[in-house]
Amino acid sequence: MRILNASNARRYQLALRPGGEFVQIGSDGGLLETPVRHGALTIAPAERFDVVVYFSRYPVGSEVTLVNLLGRGRTGQVMRFRVVRPARDDSRVPERLSSVEPLDPGVAPVYREWRFSRGRVHGHQGWTINGLPFDQSRIDARPQLGDVEVWRLSSDLHHRVHIHLDPFQVVSRGGQDPGPFDRGWKDTVDLRPAEDVEVAVRFTGHRGRFLLHCHNLEHEDMAMMAAFATV
Repeated sequence: MRILNASNARRYQLALRPGGEFVQIGSDGGLLETPVRHGALTIAPAERFDVVVYFSRYPVGSEVTLVNLLGRGRTGQVMRFRVVRPARDDSRVPERLSSVEPLDPGVAPVYREWRFSRGRVHGHQGWTINGLPFDQSRIDARPQLGDVEVWRLSSDLHHRVHIHLDPFQVVSRGGQDPGPFDRGWKDTVDLRPAEDVEVAVRFTGHRGRFLLHCHNLEHEDMAMMAAFATV
């Protein structure tokens, strides 16, 4: 299953009831190197997870519910599966899925900081990056094609940072190792309140103007975007 969080702002913590696990094989940008097992998946808007679920562990006649542990009432129930008959399945998830080239932050010639916070937008309260609202005539960074850069993303509240053009790799979260859902090639990262995440990014192939923004759509619509140009 490919799970996409297409909500405008809601985060989900997905779990299977009664019991079960997700075997994650892919993230936003494709296959992981090796599968990762999760008892629950925390997924922010625009994030994607490719997972395998083994329904063979449930007896025929079972009802399996995909629940949202962060929801209440109807927002706590996402989808229901009914196990109606046995079926032959000789597939398996291999121990090695792909080869992911690691981006070395130690060779990055440029280190940039992007602060996502509340601020004044044309005289009103809104959302800013580095204290500035979006201005389509302003370019805030000019990364060189082919260079690895390290970008530090920091927040005041909950923001979901999406970078256009090329995927990135999470280097650290809060000064520690990446989190359990940060593996592989990402293009969206869940930034929790008062948290910072460092990512290594390398843009290739296309020169031009692109965006990074919060993928909470209300924040994005209230000017929480910035433009960069690859050169």
